[in-house]
Amino acid sequence: MTNTGNILFQQALETALGITEALGTSLGDEIVLVRDLRGRIRPVLPTKQMGSVLEKYRSDLATQLGAYAFDKGRSVLFKDELTEPDVVLSERRLLKETNGLSIYLLDRQIIGQDWMRDTLQRTTTNPRVTFFGLKGGVGRSTALVNWAWHLAEQGKKVLVFDLDLESPGVSSSLLPSTYLPDYGVVDWFVEDGVGQAQIVEYELLARSPLAQGLDGEISVIPAYGTKTGDYLPKLARCYAEFSGDQPESWAERLQKFVERMEQQYTPDVVILDSRAGLHDIAAVLATRMEATTMLFAIDTPQTWKGYELLFKHWRSHPQLTTFRTNLQIIAGMVPDTGRDNYLQGFKEHAWDVFRDNLYDMTGPDDLDTFSFDLDDESAPHAPVPIFWHRALMEFDPAQGGIDRKTAEEALSLFFEQVDRLLDTTNQD
Repeated sequence: MTNTGNILFQQALETALGITEALGTSLGDEIVLVRDLRGRIRPVLPTKQMGSVLEKYRSDLATQLGAYAFDKGRSVLFKDELTEPDVVLSERRLLKETNGLSIYLLDRQIIGQDWMRDTLQRTTTNPRVTFFGLKGGVGRSTALVNWAWHLAEQGKKVLVFDLDLESPGVSSSLLPSTYLPDYGVVDWFVEDGVGQAQIVEYELLARSPLAQGLDGEISVIPAYGTKTGDYLPKLARCYAEFSGDQPESWAERLQKFVERMEQQYTPDVVILDSRAGLHDIAAVLATRMEATTMLFAIDTPQTWKGYELLFKHWRSHPQLTTFRTNLQIIAGMVPDTGRDNYLQGFKEHAWDVFRDNLYDMTGPDDLDTFSFDLDDESAPHAPVPIFWHRALMEFDPAQGGIDRKTAEEALSLFFEQVDRLLDTTNQD
């Protein structure tokens, strides 16, 4: 059916912004537009007031926002009538500043909020690395397993969290079924929800046989364990925002969980395997955990469109200048023919989305800006390659271990460059 003038979701915010901007400062110099779970929008004004300007504002919002409006009587809120207004409005973000008026957005969402929240505070100091991809099939899990083995070969104590809970794969790659611990990530979250996570905390970790004979070790906290039982009912309760009787966001609970395990096992490196896609779990791991984040990609229009959508969202992130320095694009599944041309095209496409969304507008010669030339090999957009290898198509380290020759042929540059990133993080 053709749209015949109805306001759609993406138009509602622009319309509300335009109506509000036209007011100038006649109703105050700060106005917060609140968008609810349905997408309906109404402003919070600084103080309760009356008058013709307010009445026109109410009327314009109620009539011009269509299905995304509140009725006229409920179309405006007042800050001084809210309970704990500073808490309620604390997650607003600036939309526009014009002629002395600041207009903010407070977005009430079921998911998607964690992409824009502040970095979580932590007490541990070991480096963390997140492996993230917009979609599966880009070699993320294979790279993670091989890099964990590579670090253990160097004598490092590696702790891996399988946080891809909807599609756990790293667990089975690193732990044969006979090595699984009693419990896993979902058990910790379910028990933490009723305030008794400590009951399972010492039964979550197993040593991977992949590190046998190496100077280091690989410890794994899998998504589930041998005593987990029915997985799906636990998965459905993992993301609750309470711990015992106290309200606590999922992100804060995850930070608490990771820190407790870090304090118990004192790893040299923590690897966080993220769920793929634009989901709050990925948001926490990519932007809030103080982790170096590997962004896995293949050179397709769908990949770059996905990262463009994500980066556009990040562009207004209050902590962008903090976490963008921890991003690194990874070129997965680089074909075994025409590699130079493939990587050049990959780099150009990566540069496009970084330059237009995450880099500063001024040139790279300005030392105070975060900007890079196309061919700057130290830039986040400069691809770290993982080469396609036939042996990796049937990769099952839990059964056959790591083949050193295959790892070197496919991942030697990845090992070298990610090790360098890790060394830089340790120096910082």
